[in-house]
Amino acid sequence: MSVEPRRVETAAETAIAARLAGRDAAPAPLAAQRIAAGALLADGLPSRRVEAYRYTDLRAGMRDLAPPAPAAGPAEAAAALAAAWDWPGVAPKRLVFVDGRFVPALSDLATLDGAVTVVQLAPLVAAGDARLEAVGRLAGTVADPVLALNTAFWDDGAMIAVAPGVTVAEPLAIVHLSTAAAPQSTFVRHVVSIGEGATARILEQHAGPAGVAYQSNVAIELAVGAGARLAWVRLQEEGAQALHLSTLVAHTGTGTTFEHLTVTLGAALSRQQAFVRFGGPDARLALHAATHMDGRRHADHTVVVDHAVPDCASTERFRSVVADEARSVVQGRINVWPRAQHTDARMMTQAILTGDGAEAINKPELEIFADDVQCGHGATCGRLDDDQLFYLRARGIPAAEAEAMLLEAFLAETIEGIDDAPVVEALKGRLAAALGRTGDRP
Repeated sequence: MSVEPRRVETAAETAIAARLAGRDAAPAPLAAQRIAAGALLADGLPSRRVEAYRYTDLRAGMRDLAPPAPAAGPAEAAAALAAAWDWPGVAPKRLVFVDGRFVPALSDLATLDGAVTVVQLAPLVAAGDARLEAVGRLAGTVADPVLALNTAFWDDGAMIAVAPGVTVAEPLAIVHLSTAAAPQSTFVRHVVSIGEGATARILEQHAGPAGVAYQSNVAIELAVGAGARLAWVRLQEEGAQALHLSTLVAHTGTGTTFEHLTVTLGAALSRQQAFVRFGGPDARLALHAATHMDGRRHADHTVVVDHAVPDCASTERFRSVVADEARSVVQGRINVWPRAQHTDARMMTQAILTGDGAEAINKPELEIFADDVQCGHGATCGRLDDDQLFYLRARGIPAAEAEAMLLEAFLAETIEGIDDAPVVEALKGRLAAALGRTGDRP
């Protein structure tokens, strides 16, 4: 006779079940999605026993579900934006969410022309608007507990559409801010479509206070139309005690070019995951990330790329600087399905450790079902080069400054792939500050 062990619910799992039971009925387009999300979450949060979460035990890391964030006052919201917004030389159109809610007063939708349309989601939910049918079409293709949490609880977000054939001269910034003074949770969903032949740039920023254990979960569904070109830059600089979870589900069309850069400087525990599927041939994808972690913080980048059609190319490049007792996790999976002949897929992960207790975990995976492809992956992990440090020290540069210079150069090489000089310079400034650099940057 065998007795199966009884799973004991954590405080977070109990709170999730209670909040699911207490939610108001969703309008028809969302009801089935939320029921399915609740069913997935009924199995509990993923632990190390789940392979995709083997190195990021969310069951242990998310010990409770913080209560929903209250609406911030106008003064608090404006102060949060003033503290976080620092993009010298960059003048984007701006979409601001504070504590999970859209704030029109801090946004500038009135300045958008017909090339870009933005619709807030919360009013659509309240009215049961039929346009909600567009929400969840892409997210429904991914079964993942972090995404399921977002599906179950998101309250606001935006539908953003770039018209076919247009070139949007200025980037669009999607800014997520927290004013938390006590633990609170926010869930936001965005649905973004880039029309056929369009060219656009999007900045995504996440920031909040340093001393509060708030929780943020953002999901983005992105459809890139045939022949479109999209550059997306994501800056995650949440507070040092925050829990940050994010999911990107993207589908690309024929002949698209999609570049995505993530710069991670914040949060106590973060998991940033992307699920990208090629839906048309002759498409190009670049997924790059630069990460700096110190203290005992934990950053997880998980990427799954599905090459489902022929003649597509993808590159994934991750660079991490890990100090003290921090941990960086990079999990990258490339699937090349039987029809995806002439695929060119390459992945590289590189990490520099600057602390005796620092840890970098790299887990690249390739699964190939086609026979005419070029695929490869590599990983490196090590310390700074003593010869390079000696070279700088011999020229009178203090040891700490010399080390910071080399680390910044290591991470900046990833950032410089973005063809937008003001954005690159702004991100380099953030890196320099995170690394404690005080001297002039070259």
